Amino acid sequence: MNIIELKECKMINGTGDGTNQNDFLTVQTAEEVSRFFRTVEEYLPSSLVSLDNLAERLGIKKVYVKDESNRMGLNAFKVIGGLYGISKILCDELKVDLNEIDFDYLLSSDVHEKIKDFVFISATDGNHGKGIAWMAKKLGCKCVIYMPKNTVASRVEAIESLGGTVHVTDVNYDDTLRQVEKISNENNWYHVQDQAWDDYIEIPNWISEGYMLIAHEAREQMLEDGTTAPTHIMTQAGAGSFAFGIAGYFTDAYKENKPHMTILEPENAACYFESVRKGSYTTVSGDLETIMAGLSVGEPNTEAWKTLQSVTDAYITLPDYVSARGMRVLSSPLGDDQRIISGESGAANAVGLLSLLNCADGKKMRDALQLNEESVVLVFNTEGNTDPEGFENIIWGGHYPTPS
Repeated sequence: MNIIELKECKMINGTGDGTNQNDFLTVQTAEEVSRFFRTVEEYLPSSLVSLDNLAERLGIKKVYVKDESNRMGLNAFKVIGGLYGISKILCDELKVDLNEIDFDYLLSSDVHEKIKDFVFISATDGNHGKGIAWMAKKLGCKCVIYMPKNTVASRVEAIESLGGTVHVTDVNYDDTLRQVEKISNENNWYHVQDQAWDDYIEIPNWISEGYMLIAHEAREQMLEDGTTAPTHIMTQAGAGSFAFGIAGYFTDAYKENKPHMTILEPENAACYFESVRKGSYTTVSGDLETIMAGLSVGEPNTEAWKTLQSVTDAYITLPDYVSARGMRVLSSPLGDDQRIISGESGAANAVGLLSLLNCADGKKMRDALQLNEESVVLVFNTEGNTDPEGFENIIWGGHYPTPS
């Protein structure tokens, strides 16, 4: 398989036929998700930012950034999946249809009496745990979160501030997840994970359904801005649950003309890249060390893999400097473009890559991605500044410079 390289970034083309390999990630389901979220008091659509001056500099028509950094006050997108996943769990337990209730029903005293002893447990690099803790606090339930080694203190404190009990392990994310699975089974707790494997499928699929809300909002906002459809979508992937929801939605929305889709991964945790390169589901192991902590996952979501291998057109691995470069680009806007605060796992990786493609030696990869002056690129800023010390080191201190 041909690998295209650019300043330590590596790209391979997808091998799928472009068809959606599921029947639940649809525009119709996204509209049902949207209806439910509109009954949540704290819910507002996140911003879609058009960086027109950056697009002009990059030689493309549009760069849209769906900015989740202010989502429901949590500085990241994952509360969307966590809230929706737990709501579906509760509806299953209470024998009610989510499409026939509003969020206040789940907060009612009658429901609280039935669920007050529920304990929700999950593994997280940070953002998913915040979403679970927020929802558990809202419901008056207990939340227990396990985090992998080397988790920065600010991410632990963010979860604890929402009432979650946090344990930091001495192993990587994937092995932390195995610990959580064992503990949840031993205690009969509700395991709410944005990762699928073996027979653990339903809950992560619900979480991916929830993530479609972000895609649905973006599509409506682009239409309001006069853009019928994006030509390119770039999504970052850890386990792939978010990319699954986004890709599934847009594949259904644009059945006749699917946008070009690219998955971006840290070079040390590139499980989708390796799966495609080897021609079958593949995991990667080791410390999975990267500043893109939210993407430090070595095992693809098994359900996400089925669809993403079919609809993804390109897979690119990124060294850490690309994310740092993108953080600086977004923090230093051109002209009257809006400043965007991106964490290491946010839109920085896509924007950092796009800025590299504009260099003289980026033409081969740029052409392979079919980018030109008519391209409309949609990317997702899935987190803001979730590690203040690391953010300052990168923006002010120049850590992880672009190699010459």
